[in-house]
Amino acid sequence: MSDRTAADLEREFAMLAYVRDRLRASEGEEFRIPTVAIDQVLDELNSLEPSPWDRN
Repeated sequence: MSDRTAADLEREFAMLAYVRDRLRASEGEEFRIPTVAIDQVLDELNSLEPSPWDRN
């Protein structure tokens, strides 16, 4: 089990957004980060915080 918190994962999203911005500036607007990286962060975030849509 990971010791990362939701705040850690939010920082990772911010980092991914920054990296994508920098890469797009040098490689062109069509540059994409592989979805596997984003899926992994989303999966970990979902395991830490219950979805507001799952509340009964």
